[in-house]
Amino acid sequence: MTDHGAQRRPEEPTPLTSSEPASAVDAGRELMRLAMAYPAFRFRHETVGRHGLRWIAERRDGLSHGLHTVITADLGELQAALVQDSVRSGPGPITRNDALRALL
Repeated sequence: MTDHGAQRRPEEPTPLTSSEPASAVDAGRELMRLAMAYPAFRFRHETVGRHGLRWIAERRDGLSHGLHTVITADLGELQAALVQDSVRSGPGPITRNDALRALL
């Protein structure tokens, strides 16, 4: 009898998609990564009604120009919307709150 388990190599982690259930640890890592990459947004991964788990991004300052909210089951779609928004809207004007946060 051969031990086939000894021949297996560890695989690279794959990005989370809607077809793969995300563990709390994986979701937490993705949320931290997104928050660092897009500080103008708040991120959540939660159940939305009967639709199941969804990735949610909301702009912290709802009055700023650009994308306000994204709700999707697909993490790739969320990232694409955020990238497209950052390209389209640019850095935007610096507000008084931005300046105060930079000092802290």
